[in-house]
Amino acid sequence: MHAEVQSSAEDATRRAQVLVVESVGDLMEFWNFKPSLGKVWAVLYLSPEPLSAEDIEERSGLSTGNVSMSLTELLGWGAVRRLPLPGRKRVFVAETDIWSLVARVISERELRLVQRTIQNLEEARALLDRQRSSDPAAMMENRFLATRVGNLLDLSRAGHRTLERLSKTGTANFRALREVLLPRR
Repeated sequence: MHAEVQSSAEDATRRAQVLVVESVGDLMEFWNFKPSLGKVWAVLYLSPEPLSAEDIEERSGLSTGNVSMSLTELLGWGAVRRLPLPGRKRVFVAETDIWSLVARVISERELRLVQRTIQNLEEARALLDRQRSSDPAAMMENRFLATRVGNLLDLSRAGHRTLERLSKTGTANFRALREVLLPRR
């Protein structure tokens, strides 16, 4: 009877770990990362001891190549670390400061994207501002487009400031975004 209870408890523990690993993989996919990155990180995060790539493969169900590529990428993001343990295979641990990971992604990915958007919108606005026409309809269309691009530019700048503050301080004031998003009268 005791063995059945222990087996049931081990099954529940394994099932709980699988649910977490799959959920983190799904979340990473939603954020446009490869799901395997989330799965590998979650396996390491849930482990009380460092794991080898083979251990990660076994616990995640991912292929050798997928685990290897995921570990390389996760090392680049600082989401996992390799530990030098003498006499053992290469072993890895998860970064457990989740906020630092989120802040790094915001800084290195989202802020860069918004900055590129701002640059493109500024270029589009400058192109529209340089247009001259004697045709009243063309002038009206140009002003309409310039106004709309200006609105998107204001939103992008407010979003950039909000993300920048969030990545640096962990706080965000969405009031500026709300004000930009409210209909203009």
